[in-house]
Amino acid sequence: MDPTRAGLRTGSLPEIGLSRRRQLSRARWVTTTRGIHVPEYLLDDPDLPTIATAIAAMGAGGALGGWAALACHGVPFFDRATFGPAALVHCLPGSRLRARSMVTPFQGLVHDDELVEIEGVRFATIARAAFDEMRIARSLEDAVVVADMAASQVTEGGRTSLRAIERVVDSHHKLRGIVQARAALPLAHERSASPWETRLRLRAVRDVGLRQLLVNVPVFDRFERLLGIADLLEPRIGLVLESDGAQHRRIDRHREDNEREERFEHAGLVVARFTSGDHADRWATVRRIEQARQRAARSTAVRGWTLDPPAWWFTWEPGRRYR
Repeated sequence: MDPTRAGLRTGSLPEIGLSRRRQLSRARWVTTTRGIHVPEYLLDDPDLPTIATAIAAMGAGGALGGWAALACHGVPFFDRATFGPAALVHCLPGSRLRARSMVTPFQGLVHDDELVEIEGVRFATIARAAFDEMRIARSLEDAVVVADMAASQVTEGGRTSLRAIERVVDSHHKLRGIVQARAALPLAHERSASPWETRLRLRAVRDVGLRQLLVNVPVFDRFERLLGIADLLEPRIGLVLESDGAQHRRIDRHREDNEREERFEHAGLVVARFTSGDHADRWATVRRIEQARQRAARSTAVRGWTLDPPAWWFTWEPGRRYR
């Protein structure tokens, strides 16, 4: 499915032979907002009706931005449920786009190099789209999540870099929320693998003071075997913080997590695991991190682990994204 071709204005219907309401109904199109129609099959995906509606509404005078552009670029974790309900559209010179259901027009400055055209449709670049989501995020922590996910080097899909986002931020002034975007960048990290992992890192760094955390780092034993990829590791005291998202609930993934935790602990590391539910109580999470820190600091276990990779690690293809 190509969302850039999925929405149509009423005025475009004669071009495909759908000039009457009865014909429109037979074609199984649905109206998402006044004058905009999308194929019914798009309703199976919670994001595509909004994206298609925004593209149809903006016409030639706009560029899709924000979470919707990030989703179209293939950046994971950006969806309507988290960042919606409307899609941001940059109003370029000559645009007469008005706010409507599913569409939020943005009249602010956008530079030519912050736009890219794909199959005749203009989108904000990943860096510009991330900047806008960071500006309008509900909190500084949410802004850091946006930066982390847009620049993640360990997830599959589209990505940019923190430096590219920084260049966009530096090229703008006096936009609403730009102070928040600037403040988020020093807290962001390009190796975060999920939003919940980012939130756990922020709890550990900002609330507990673990400022030497390594992110998604491979850990080996003394026999050059890979023990696992630690989500967050404080190497001075041997503390591992693991963030378990929804995918970790699968039986096979849960078993893998348990086996990795056992390998870490047998090698002398202290492991504390957290789920998305733990974040419902911020200070309870902070207490658990602090307790784990104290356990690690008191531990007398022999250090049977190392961060020095063996020679085989540099040629092992599955480890490529963690190198």
